[in-house]
Amino acid sequence: MEEKQIQNYAAAEQFLAEVPKFTKKNLLEDTKKFYQYIQSCADGRYCEERLGKIVHVAGTNGKGSVCAYLQSICKESGYRTGMFTSPHLMTTRERFCIDGSVLSEEEFLNAFRWLSNQITAYHAIRPEYSPTYFERLFFMGVYIFARAQIDVLLLETGLGGRLDTTNVVKNPVLTIITEIGLDHMEYLGDTIDKIAIEKAGILKSGVPVVFSDRKKEASAVICEKAQKLGCKCHAVSKKDYKINEIQKKFIDFSAVSRYYDYGRLIVDTTGVYQVENAAVAIRAAEVLKRDCGFENITVALIKNGIRKMHWACRMEEVVPGVYIDGAHNEDGIAAFVRSLKQAPIFTDTKCKFDKRCVLIFSVVKDKQYDNMIEMLCRLPMVTDFVITHIPGERGAKLAELRSLFDRYAGGNTQGIYTYEKVEDAVAFGLSVGRDGGRVYIVGSLYLAGIVEELFALR
Repeated sequence: MEEKQIQNYAAAEQFLAEVPKFTKKNLLEDTKKFYQYIQSCADGRYCEERLGKIVHVAGTNGKGSVCAYLQSICKESGYRTGMFTSPHLMTTRERFCIDGSVLSEEEFLNAFRWLSNQITAYHAIRPEYSPTYFERLFFMGVYIFARAQIDVLLLETGLGGRLDTTNVVKNPVLTIITEIGLDHMEYLGDTIDKIAIEKAGILKSGVPVVFSDRKKEASAVICEKAQKLGCKCHAVSKKDYKINEIQKKFIDFSAVSRYYDYGRLIVDTTGVYQVENAAVAIRAAEVLKRDCGFENITVALIKNGIRKMHWACRMEEVVPGVYIDGAHNEDGIAAFVRSLKQAPIFTDTKCKFDKRCVLIFSVVKDKQYDNMIEMLCRLPMVTDFVITHIPGERGAKLAELRSLFDRYAGGNTQGIYTYEKVEDAVAFGLSVGRDGGRVYIVGSLYLAGIVEELFALR
């Protein structure tokens, strides 16, 4: 179907899904020119100034969660908040949120049609330019958020930072860089400092930066770039937060601040990595209040925002005893492993866990999944590994995954099972983990999205 003939949301989403087959990545300069073009149309209704104050977020792990925590804080503080994130789990509309609500099908279709008209008009000037899938979504976001009259836009990068489509924005009020790890190395570099250079590419002259101070080599790169640009640095390290207690449904923690006394804070998850993401969001909220004009933000509203935040597939209990976690690279799996090892159900000696613990796993083929599987196989509480295949060409081969599990867990007492279809793997996992057991689904956000949809249909 031709783009101009599309009349409903399903057709628009399907058209966008086909875009990667017909386009190639554009130079950032070409993307900037189209961004400037759409800003100059319609009497400036879609200029950057209409997007609210922009908070630009990059990182390997946690950037979506940090955006979600900030969205919750800003919403609690009375600010109309837009959020652009990726990837989505079940519907493309998830990438566009206003005050925590996902975009409607009608609004999505309106943005799609608007962008199609802009592309057609622009082809009269530069017929060779064809936006990629992610570029189209970003430009649709410009239309969506400009029309929504938001106060603040939380803008998550897609890949990297320096050459990412979102880096066409000129005037963010704050940049954030979350934990940096080894991922997408074919595009960003094969060392932490090389990847950090790409992530730090979102820094702008004089604009403050909040960053996760977890890896020294990454922090050194960020601080050096910040110094050159005159950006005030706000590092968040392990010294800035402390886990007080991990309960069955939440984590009680403290945050250290030079300005405020937060007392007890709660994250509504058992994923210990979310405490660091919450701490980064808290520091960012402080900077927004002190340096960026967000005077409504208070300690009480920050605490409420942190407690109320929900972010799907981050150690999310979708039904009792069944958890989905979107960990999809080595650092993410390491964080998932830490969460299980510290979970009260497995550490409380008074009520020893004696049920089955099932781990369902799959991964896309471009990840460093050898080390991921080795880490998972060391989990002492797991009784059964269930391996499955993510549909399509991106999914890693089932036989190869099985051989790795055999290598790392074959000498243990755990059961190892393979199912080609995700729904069969989930059904088996649920049958094994019933009656008080635990089921964990991990390895890929694609897998997480498929399973979320399965549970939504139940």
